[in-house]
Amino acid sequence: MTQTQTSPRKNANHAYPQAAHGQARQYHARLLMQEGRRYCALTDEGAIWTVAAAGCLLQPAVGDTVLVSIMNGTAYVLTVLERADDSRVAVLAMEGDTRLQVQHGQLEIACQDMKVQGERLSTRWKHRTDIATEHLEYAARSEVYLGTSTRRISGHEETSAESSRSVVQKDWSTLAGTASVVGRDRMVVDGDSVQIG
Repeated sequence: MTQTQTSPRKNANHAYPQAAHGQARQYHARLLMQEGRRYCALTDEGAIWTVAAAGCLLQPAVGDTVLVSIMNGTAYVLTVLERADDSRVAVLAMEGDTRLQVQHGQLEIACQDMKVQGERLSTRWKHRTDIATEHLEYAARSEVYLGTSTRRISGHEETSAESSRSVVQKDWSTLAGTASVVGRDRMVVDGDSVQIG
């Protein structure tokens, strides 16, 4: 395979194909190199320097085939037409605060693995359902506020803690087929009235 090396000039008067003033021209181009946010694109009329347009969410990479628009000495990559390497991670990028909004209908995301990372995460729902075959959760500190809570566990439940304390304002009861309360060092049952049996 023969490799062609092109050294585009950064001077817009020489690097860009000539077009009528105020008229945009579009080209299918291949990206040769990247310099910061700029890309060098090879068109039928020569090599040009471009930047990804704000609406070009899929970020271009060297070797990709892209659609380039040029007007008044400014060139933009409008979209990526064909990726040179599909095994490379595709990057969707936007500048500043972003909001994804669906006016009517539903939004569905399907994938094999999902990773979400950030400084803070806030969600607000009227109804929420979580279904998982296996659930693991790690937190340095956890605090939950609930109006009413009901848990139904069909199998075994086990709690392990360095220390534990339960505070109940009104009634507290435990119902079991067989119950055992074991204190390794000391066990205290205290109250104004204690009834056994």
